[in-house]
Amino acid sequence: MHLRTGITAMVFALVCAVAVAAFALLGGTPEPAAAVKSATQREAEPLKRSNPGVEPQKERVVDLPEPEEPKPEPKPAPPPEPDPSPKPEPVPPPDREPRPDETPDPRPEADPEPLPDVQAEPPKPTAEDVASAHRERHYDLPDGAVLGLTVKALGIHDVPVFDSVAERALASGVGHHPETSMPWTDEPQRNVYLAGHKLGFPGTASHLIFYRLGELGSGDEILLKDRDGKKYRYEVSESFEADPGDSWAMGQVRNRDMVTLQTCTGPGFSKRLIVRADRQ
Repeated sequence: MHLRTGITAMVFALVCAVAVAAFALLGGTPEPAAAVKSATQREAEPLKRSNPGVEPQKERVVDLPEPEEPKPEPKPAPPPEPDPSPKPEPVPPPDREPRPDETPDPRPEADPEPLPDVQAEPPKPTAEDVASAHRERHYDLPDGAVLGLTVKALGIHDVPVFDSVAERALASGVGHHPETSMPWTDEPQRNVYLAGHKLGFPGTASHLIFYRLGELGSGDEILLKDRDGKKYRYEVSESFEADPGDSWAMGQVRNRDMVTLQTCTGPGFSKRLIVRADRQ
């Protein structure tokens, strides 16, 4: 019985296989092929776009800025070249060294200036001239004079002082070096520097004005008076000789308020006689 059942199943399976083969041979799968063909044709057809009635959005064109050229870096300035010619230094006189508290030059940024030259080959004084230098001499204060100078020990009263050491000023009285102090200047220390002729020329106000300057001694009074009548009193404290190039003599001395009188001396008037007096 089992054998019969297996044979029946085998026959049924064979019949089914034959039926499937026959169905395939008779065109049983035309529909899927048509579907494939239709899909292929649809893909090949061009796409059609409907008109939406509005302008399509366009991207705004923006101009890009031109790239900036890199700025050249500034070249460093070359270092200043050193001055090959050193400035001359003042030479101290042989008989007096300048003290450390004395300013070598009243104008430190400039080259040292020589002491005023107050002798321009004047004639030798006569006996009468020398005798007159020992008498009392009184002067008037003319226009242009900034001070009056009185030194009783020398017998001179109200000698006109001009703010210049040019020859015209020296011929008219005594010259004040304009690069130095005045008695009223607002400074911690002062050096009022005055220069005058030892001989000078006959007939001028400066004739023999400082002829006896070397006779001044410690404690002698020097009086300055301005045009308003205010007086400034000084007492002689020191005297010495200097060379014409010793401009340090015109400088200030720390903590000293003084007046300096200068004239020419020595052989051929090659030296300068310096007399200093301190304010009282």
